[in-house]
Amino acid sequence: MKNAPIQHAVEHFFFRRFQSYLLRRPHARVREVGARLGRLAFKLLASPRKKALRNLELVFPEKSGAERERITRKCFEHFGSQFCESVSIGRFQQHEILDYFDIEGWEIIEQLTEQHRGFFLHTGHYGSFEMALYPCGMLLEGYHGVVRPLDNPKIDAELMKIRGKFGARILSKAGVALKMRSAVRQGQRVAIVIDQHVRPSAGIQVPFLGHPAWTSSLLASLALKLDAPVVPFACLPAPEGRYTLQIRPPVWGRTEGLSKDEAVVDLTTRIMAEVEKDVRRRPEWWLWMHRRWRN
Repeated sequence: MKNAPIQHAVEHFFFRRFQSYLLRRPHARVREVGARLGRLAFKLLASPRKKALRNLELVFPEKSGAERERITRKCFEHFGSQFCESVSIGRFQQHEILDYFDIEGWEIIEQLTEQHRGFFLHTGHYGSFEMALYPCGMLLEGYHGVVRPLDNPKIDAELMKIRGKFGARILSKAGVALKMRSAVRQGQRVAIVIDQHVRPSAGIQVPFLGHPAWTSSLLASLALKLDAPVVPFACLPAPEGRYTLQIRPPVWGRTEGLSKDEAVVDLTTRIMAEVEKDVRRRPEWWLWMHRRWRN
């Protein structure tokens, strides 16, 4: 985290005022507040807008410039909504939260749980991925979510209170490998997102959306060592401030005929292919505003 106490204090002051503003409105209306915020960011923030447009041109060269601009604007609106909803969700009590979710494929989780098996869950920076913490935290004992701390520790502490309110245990990405391994060995569950760029020293190159991309090998390495499945999921926004959580069949590591490194590449590739399916279906719901392809 950056050491900028005055900046952090000012940002925290405005965050608390904005939080108070959101909590005075029905949760179902907060999404539109965020969309307006996203439209403003689209107009004012030139650098992330240009990054998104470059990424979309790389992945979807067949689309017109106008269509790529439309997707970018919708992407800003979507993540503005997700930020506001991640703040607004803290208004609910534990007994209320599940009423906002429709869950598909939960029998997959139940089957793995009956086997007393620890496992990993994975999604992308896609849809309402932050919201998945809450039903999983309520329904799964021993559920952990891996998150990257915000640069502002005061705002990070506010969001951590919300994230931990519904049963999920939050693991900071710093030094997380040992915690993840220990949790899954004990039959618990760990959710992690690995679809953003990592340094070459910290990852491997696998295809993603038609181009090689440096991707964390941590998830695949741990899954192979522990013989643990990776369960793909997607959490999607639905009308009236609701969400649909979709659980998919697990992805297992393959080792027959493969070296250790080849097995890690193979599993990481198949994990990322699950994210790619979602992104191609609704590209405006994925986080295009970072430099995913840097080579």
